[in-house]
Amino acid sequence: MQTPVFLDHLPDIDAVVGQKPAKYRLRRNQALGALLLDQSGQWSPRKTCPACGQGSDKNPIFSQAMMEFRRCSGCHSIYAAQTPDQPTLDRLRLNQIVATASEPQGDREFEFTSLLNWISLTEARLERKLDQVLDVRFSSQAPAWQDATERLSHNRTWEFLQLEPDSGDFADLRAAVAQAAPKAILMPAELDRVADPEALLLALKEAAAPGTVIFAASSCADGLEYELLGAESPSFVPLDRLTIFSVKGFEALSIRLGLEVVQVSTPGRLDAVILDRYFKSAETSTIPFWSSFFREADKNRLRDLQILLQRSLRSGVLRFVLET
Repeated sequence: MQTPVFLDHLPDIDAVVGQKPAKYRLRRNQALGALLLDQSGQWSPRKTCPACGQGSDKNPIFSQAMMEFRRCSGCHSIYAAQTPDQPTLDRLRLNQIVATASEPQGDREFEFTSLLNWISLTEARLERKLDQVLDVRFSSQAPAWQDATERLSHNRTWEFLQLEPDSGDFADLRAAVAQAAPKAILMPAELDRVADPEALLLALKEAAAPGTVIFAASSCADGLEYELLGAESPSFVPLDRLTIFSVKGFEALSIRLGLEVVQVSTPGRLDAVILDRYFKSAETSTIPFWSSFFREADKNRLRDLQILLQRSLRSGVLRFVLET
């Protein structure tokens, strides 16, 4: 199993605390509040950790703000104690996309380039052509992504699966994957947001041909941001965060489903910037070492920290390359 390092540029602080991210979090909180008040909604309790399967009664509470989350004492993953049904989650996301359609999308070119480099470098390491790629729902929330693939992804054909309400066993997704018969599947934004990530991965595995490469990304519970800030992290946004996998937890889930783990990395760019902002603005934050580290940090120190986090698989986004 390979653990490569992807060195991305640090973003501007506005990418984390600007008006657009703040409005987005408020809208998601509003959607969650409305859902919790809707007595007709269907919620399913999680009796075990969705990553490693350890019983929820053994896992301490991570957060009880609006809805309960637990952190698995076995694999360190963080997960919502109960989840809405999948069609409801999909409809809420579609409403969010419609509500923000008229707003400037901003520059996500670094993110797009990073994803394309991820595929290209993996293709080179595997010494195998991955020239037919199926994008799972990402283009729905990143409209510029499709244009980026046309401009930057050479000698590769793409098919884009749009976000639509699906069933709990992802029947529509299964059919789409079987019809497309891709050599690679890219899924950079779904694992956090679905009611049952195991069902999602199982649908991909059963619908794809043997030897299909799956590029799966998720927020990472092992990230220093979650370790230091916990539920105060600006990345902790239910309903966008229903499952936050640890590296150990997602590896355990993948192996349990019969998927081969080819590559693991944590390439996040935001950890150092988020923590720097927090420690320089919060008067009462007095965590030994880290408080003084960030208050005295310049951009070079932040970049060095980000590289260290990536090398030690402690950054805020995990990426797995799996093979069916």
